Amino acid sequence: MQKFVQLCTAIVIMATMLTGYATEAIASALPFRDIQNSFAKSQIVDLNKRGIVGGDGNGYFRPTAPITRAEFATMLLKSKAIPAPAAESYQGTFRDVPRGEWFAPFAEASYRLGVTSGKAPGLFQPSDNLTREEMVKMTVNALGRESESARKMSYGAYSTAINKYADRGTISSWAVKPLAYAIQEGMLSGRTANEIKPQDLATREEVVAFLSRSLVPHPKGNNLIPVSRGNLPFFNKQGAEATAYTHSGALSAIGLQVREGLVAVDPAQIPLGSHLYIPGYGYGIAGDTGGDIKAARVDLFKNSYNAAIQFGRQDVDIFVID
Repeated sequence: MQKFVQLCTAIVIMATMLTGYATEAIASALPFRDIQNSFAKSQIVDLNKRGIVGGDGNGYFRPTAPITRAEFATMLLKSKAIPAPAAESYQGTFRDVPRGEWFAPFAEASYRLGVTSGKAPGLFQPSDNLTREEMVKMTVNALGRESESARKMSYGAYSTAINKYADRGTISSWAVKPLAYAIQEGMLSGRTANEIKPQDLATREEVVAFLSRSLVPHPKGNNLIPVSRGNLPFFNKQGAEATAYTHSGALSAIGLQVREGLVAVDPAQIPLGSHLYIPGYGYGIAGDTGGDIKAARVDLFKNSYNAAIQFGRQDVDIFVID
């Protein structure tokens, strides 16, 4: 009997050791030490392989930690396969985004693309932690022409989408339609069955899961154009005659504050909301219209009257990103 007990004890010890070795082997096969129990483990692994997310340099991803606005802007552009703009394209759009900061090109490009307008005039506040509603708003904006579907949602449609959430009244007015659209399209769910928690800070694993359901699978063009730091996917190339315009005091046709990167187009030629790349001008968004802007004619926003006049009239190539 004593030998039988000893044998059973040995088997238990061996099984425990094997389980420990197996667990350790699985953990060592992951890119980060702390994602084994994350609900977004597979998405974290996938986005890490794609070069969209990384860790802290010490082998940890910190899945439940918050994420900064600078980190998120960078992840958004990488999710769209947009290479970082060259350092020489820096224009100082935001007073709190100094030249040379690792995130500066991404913050400026996200502004030109209409993904963000900052948190106050001239301020990006890159070190602020991202809220859930900011995560959704910026991501829906990053969908390009699809973002117009969110902007044009009817009262009935967006009310229906958010109706089951008891805390829907805490959603900021600027985030209601993007949140409703993300819920309607199956990109977003609540923190609980009946709470969306829009003001809560987004965690790193939440951000990864959300991007994996929204922006990462979003179609990208099969054509490539070399840009300063890589190749940019695009759907089609259009030649156009370009002029330039400047501040008029009004919002653009899609409700954006006017900015460098805003392009007035004929929506019959380039759908509103489309993200664009124009050599010599940079990244932009088809975000405005004009009475004289018909067919193969575009108007590029410039920050001053002199810059607009100096631009004159030029032939340009327009690469439609999405």
